[in-house]
Amino acid sequence: MFFDQIKEVEQSIKQLQKDLIAIGEGVDGHYDQLDDIAAHVIALEAIMIEVMKKTEVDADAVKAWIVAATEGSTGQEGGSTKAQVIVDNLLQGDPVPERKD
Repeated sequence: MFFDQIKEVEQSIKQLQKDLIAIGEGVDGHYDQLDDIAAHVIALEAIMIEVMKKTEVDADAVKAWIVAATEGSTGQEGGSTKAQVIVDNLLQGDPVPERKD
């Protein structure tokens, strides 16, 4: 009986090892996807900064659109403040918002 329990524990450990490997592979796949998304966002920001140097942009209209688009999903009156900070930074030619701790 004792050896049967040891065998069960051994099988459980082997299954746990397989599960952890599968989780690790899944995380790696998600990381690659996030990295691709980040690269696209950076490229779009670079293009937008160059376009905005040549085209006047109404920051208030852009922020109003953000409020309308994000108020419901954020549950906050005024919508995503982070997106609005990013608008200001992009309009200044700085794609990296300042962190406020």
